[in-house]
Amino acid sequence: MLVEALHYTRARLGGESNAYGHLTELVGIWARQRRQRPAWAGHLARARALCLAAAESTFRETRRTALVYGAGILNDIPLERLSSLFRRVVLADMAFLPRTVHLAKALGNVELMRTDLTGVLHAPPPSEFLAARAPAPMPDLRLGLKDVDFAYSANVLSQLPLAALATLGERTPAPDPQHLKAYAASLVRAHLAALKILPCPACLVTDFQEQGLAGGQTHYDDNLLFGVDPALPGETWTWRLAPRGEAHPELDIERHVLGAPDVHAGPDHEIPHGDRNA
Repeated sequence: MLVEALHYTRARLGGESNAYGHLTELVGIWARQRRQRPAWAGHLARARALCLAAAESTFRETRRTALVYGAGILNDIPLERLSSLFRRVVLADMAFLPRTVHLAKALGNVELMRTDLTGVLHAPPPSEFLAARAPAPMPDLRLGLKDVDFAYSANVLSQLPLAALATLGERTPAPDPQHLKAYAASLVRAHLAALKILPCPACLVTDFQEQGLAGGQTHYDDNLLFGVDPALPGETWTWRLAPRGEAHPELDIERHVLGAPDVHAGPDHEIPHGDRNA
């Protein structure tokens, strides 16, 4: 806990915000990865390899900007290689750990963009919007950039709704759990749809299912995408997130992960109303 506190303090002194708890979450993930380095190694290696293969498949003459979503820690991002492949790499997240800031400066052609990838945290929907089960607006994942030739959504899809749900829980009196779940699912669909309309290859790595296991028995099985099926061709693998004793005294917690080299290869996801010309 002391190491985590020091890491958090260092990031805050460096100017990072924790307005929605993102920095706290990043430090927690960083600390768990340090404790469970062998258990996480296979998952992180596969994510980096899939991203790199997708990036290398782009045309050499159009490798201007690579845009990475959810890059605050860099665990699953081959940043040095992306930096050598593209003229510029833009890392987009709500906050960044000190190592990410340092490496970006050292490489020279890496920029950090602190942004809400959902576009809804500053103005969560009113209760009547939730009750109507209206879809979340589709974010503009171009982020104002004109020359993006490769995009990578790095293990962030299942996390995007969590801060929004926490914010809604704080600001909406007694929200209906089913309304919240429907809204969370629409945020997942909105991110997938926004990736789909990017004018470049868009690689996606996301966890989609979590299981608690003991003695060969499944004690729980949770869908991490709130029931949304990405329906994308690609690879799947198991991430040993928290071996027994890490998060639960008796359970091994595993996540199933999808790696899709390019979301354009799959079926279209519904674009939220009012955003079809975005």
